[in-house]
Amino acid sequence: MIVANRNGRPTIAGIWKTYRLKISGTMGLLTVERILGVAVPFVLGVAINDLIEGSFRGIGWLIILEVLALFIGTGRRLYDTRVYARIYTDIADSTAQRLDIGVSRRAARLGLARELVDFFEWELPQLFAALIGISGAFGMLIYLLPTVGGLSILVGLVVALVFLISQGRMFSLNKLLNNELERQVTMLESEREFSRRRHLSRLARWRIHLSDLEATNFAIAELLLASLVIGAVVITVRAGLSVGEIFAILTYLIGVTENLIVLPWTYQQSIRAREIGGRIAGN
Repeated sequence: MIVANRNGRPTIAGIWKTYRLKISGTMGLLTVERILGVAVPFVLGVAINDLIEGSFRGIGWLIILEVLALFIGTGRRLYDTRVYARIYTDIADSTAQRLDIGVSRRAARLGLARELVDFFEWELPQLFAALIGISGAFGMLIYLLPTVGGLSILVGLVVALVFLISQGRMFSLNKLLNNELERQVTMLESEREFSRRRHLSRLARWRIHLSDLEATNFAIAELLLASLVIGAVVITVRAGLSVGEIFAILTYLIGVTENLIVLPWTYQQSIRAREIGGRIAGN
């Protein structure tokens, strides 16, 4: 059973405390999986240079790396499903037993509890994997070409600042959306068409505002990352590196841009999960 707060209600901290070993296990497997992924472009660059020189040594290392990633990634996904299915069962059971709130709010919170567990199972690993991928790519870029590595870190910090600035607005919008969701059953049972339409209009409004905020963050991040890629390509080509090194640098740059673009969505979901966790644990 989930560790609860002093009012007997499940908390996010309680989820971690009760299942910390299992959650740490899946995050540990994810870390190894992502580290292997970070190593792939470098090993692939070595393999290209080796093949140019008539050697298959790099290809052998690449095969070993890919096979390890396959086994670890498959095992983690099988393990994740079982861990988070159990966590949801406990949270949903605890929420359904609460008699101090109405049926409408309990029904809504069962759906919110599913979102909370989905965040742990899907969005949190995506966020964690993106951060590992970005950190690893930064490290490899600094090793291969410090100028490009430093420029990448600078752009990454600016993108992170954009997300931090918007977090207050994002939390408020999620709170408004969840407030309306908790009234959904009552509104849908109402015989007044005006009340139902007003409820559905409010749901649409908050979702549109959230989507607009996410789109704004995405546009700013995309503009910064496009500038990074264009500038880094010019610097890399003029640096007189080998074919394999150029390939590795450009692959790490693509990895940085892909992972940074993932962050607006996963960051928004992390803020939503925080609001949901506080809601389920509170009144």
